[in-house]
Amino acid sequence: MNNEELKQARFLSVSALNRYISYKFDVDAHLQTVYLEGEISNFKRSGRNFYFSIKDEFSEISGMMFYPNTMSLDFEPVDGTIVQMVGKINVYEKRGTYSIIVKKMIQAGIGLLYQQFLDLKDKLQKEGLFDAKYKKPLPEYPENIAVITSPTGEAINDITSTIRKRYPLANILLYPSLVQGDDAPLDLIRNLRLAYQNDKIDCLIIGRGGGSFEDLACFNDETLARVLFEAPFPTISAVGHEGDYTICDFVASHRAPTPTGAAMLATKDKNEIFETISIFSQRLTSGIRSYFKNIETRYDNLKMSYGLDKFDQLLNVKENQYNILNEKFKQFSPDKIIERQEKELVYNIKQLNTNFERIVYGLEDKNNSNFNSLNDNIDRYFEKIKNKYQLYNNKLVLLNPLNIMEKGYSVVYKGSDVVSSIDNINIDDEINVKFIDGTVKAKVLNKNEE
Repeated sequence: MNNEELKQARFLSVSALNRYISYKFDVDAHLQTVYLEGEISNFKRSGRNFYFSIKDEFSEISGMMFYPNTMSLDFEPVDGTIVQMVGKINVYEKRGTYSIIVKKMIQAGIGLLYQQFLDLKDKLQKEGLFDAKYKKPLPEYPENIAVITSPTGEAINDITSTIRKRYPLANILLYPSLVQGDDAPLDLIRNLRLAYQNDKIDCLIIGRGGGSFEDLACFNDETLARVLFEAPFPTISAVGHEGDYTICDFVASHRAPTPTGAAMLATKDKNEIFETISIFSQRLTSGIRSYFKNIETRYDNLKMSYGLDKFDQLLNVKENQYNILNEKFKQFSPDKIIERQEKELVYNIKQLNTNFERIVYGLEDKNNSNFNSLNDNIDRYFEKIKNKYQLYNNKLVLLNPLNIMEKGYSVVYKGSDVVSSIDNINIDDEINVKFIDGTVKAKVLNKNEE
């Protein structure tokens, strides 16, 4: 078409075109009652009305469901839910967009992406990555706050402005990262590990603004969750809006509903800090005043006390007590005690020497007396023994058989036995007769009893 043809052509306005398209939708019977199946995404509520997208693997369409049709639902619509619906295709002429106005909706199943989210959540929960014992408390007054998010999104602006209004003393360390798409998990992991190398960081915020369930899917990555769990400092997950939940929200030390909420969670309001400082300042001032008032009162009481008022008299009394004690001390000083002990020792030595000589002389006299008495007793004892010996010796001489034999007596033996009676021998017995100077052997020829 050349320029001349363009000049003669009839041009429509945008409104006329959109009205024509809306007319075509209205007269097309196939679009008046549409039976549609798909996965809910980016679900929102506005009063009693629902706004969402319905998608499949390749495309999506906006959807709306208005009250009172929403009252007929027997389930809670959430992102990832597979639904079957009946509705009418409607054109929004002002923007030239179309959507499905849903009259009835039933649940058909859960979407694959959402099911993967639930499976991973259950797995990590069983491993203990969500346990409260691993959650680190936030510092009361952080100096350095790390932020991992997109450098161009609304999230960083909300975080930065909130922190600077509430707590301008904190430094914000931005680690710019992808927060959407297939490459986002690796980029988020890389920035987390970079932040872990900075030992000056007090806490870390990771997150992004709102979006569909698919837009937030990078924060449901398993490796990212495990790296976030290893954080050496407290972490805050701030992904999406109030109703959005990701795996990072469960693993982080704390969850905030929005990036702005994360900034508020990580910091104190400066007005609150000023108020706290003011309260402590008042307490400190009151305490100091009370302390000095107490000292002043004690000083006044001390100044009026009896001890200071009668100080000279008390001093004289103490001086007298000192002199008395000093004299006692001199009497009982080590030198005095040693001197007295030396005198007592010298006296005891003299007494010992005197008594020793007296005792020795007395013992010597007694010993001489005992010695003489002992000699006398020994002489008398030996004289007595001598007399007894002489007596016994005389008896032995008288009783000695040999002496009797000298008078003509003899002893008769039969074998080795002494014969003392005639009854002990028989005729023809051989006997031995012992005389004083020898023995003869004889035979009994005859025996006469008397």
